[in-house]
Amino acid sequence: MNNRIENTITINASPAIIWGALTQPMLMRQWMGEPEMEIEVHTDWQVNGPILISGFHHIKFENKGVVLQHDINSILEYSHFSSVSRLVDIPGNYSILRFILTPIENQTILRLTIDNFPTETIFKHLEFYWRTTITLIKEFIEKEMKVIPTTTISR
Repeated sequence: MNNRIENTITINASPAIIWGALTQPMLMRQWMGEPEMEIEVHTDWQVNGPILISGFHHIKFENKGVVLQHDINSILEYSHFSSVSRLVDIPGNYSILRFILTPIENQTILRLTIDNFPTETIFKHLEFYWRTTITLIKEFIEKEMKVIPTTTISR
């Protein structure tokens, strides 16, 4: 499939604050899903290193991928493969998520693009999930930004 998902939102926070919400596993868990999903995020954000996101949503799931780009406070990119897809675990079945942060005055534009959808079902699922989730990220940051530890944001 050659479709692309693009979501853009303006957040009342600095790129460093948004970066923290996107890369600190304890913060990621808070916007990725409800507490009962028991989401766990494991990665060291090293380029070519693994990222593993697991939890429970009707059934246990494990989303995995590889960190492709990690430019602090600017660009985060990783591949994504879900165990729920029941597809063969090959590179062609991984979607690519790319977050781009662009500062404008006292705000930041967060742009998410997602490419490479092995099936129409995966495209529809990711489109639905991220359409809502990018708004949840904004709401989480704008509500909780004063408690995000900015001194530990870089990694």
